[in-house]
Amino acid sequence: MRKFNYNEIVVLNPLQTRYQMMSSRVFIPLYAAANDGIYRMNRRKFVTKYGPKTIGMYMLGAFGALILLIGIGIVAYPFTSTTGMTSADGLIAIVIGGLMLYFARKNANKLNQRISEEKGMEGEIVVPWSQVKTITVMNVRQENVANRPSLVLNTVAPTYKEIGDWHVLTTDGNDIIIPNVDDPYNKLNYVKNRFNLNFS
Repeated sequence: MRKFNYNEIVVLNPLQTRYQMMSSRVFIPLYAAANDGIYRMNRRKFVTKYGPKTIGMYMLGAFGALILLIGIGIVAYPFTSTTGMTSADGLIAIVIGGLMLYFARKNANKLNQRISEEKGMEGEIVVPWSQVKTITVMNVRQENVANRPSLVLNTVAPTYKEIGDWHVLTTDGNDIIIPNVDDPYNKLNYVKNRFNLNFS
């Protein structure tokens, strides 16, 4: 295992949204390029540290949105014999829901900043650059990477990013697949230029 500072590596297949921390994507190894080769990073430690916080913020935001919508509904249709609610109750629900959404968003921004400043990442070498014969980009597709606090907003107003897989062919004929590389063509060119690599 080798330890890295975040600025020493180029993460190849990061989680594109915090919601992916609650998906099967977390079981795919995290790969990074360094000056001497491609590494498989220790994602388990990362997910264990930040996963519960992410889930908590997501739930806070979801409940906040629900309470906000209920409050709007109560204000629009205040008193009925079944609910016994008044417009004041609706306004209170709107304030509570709005505060929950605000704190969920504020904490999400703090967490994103903390993750980007993470130090002491550990990785295990997958293939050194001296053994790489060629890297080909395959399976290129567009994925929605909208990262707003609301899944509804992310679906209604998507933000697409190009995702692909790197097919690494080694000098001894082995094949290595690096899945879900974001902006795969540009990232390949950037890695080659940054680490002064000359394979095809």
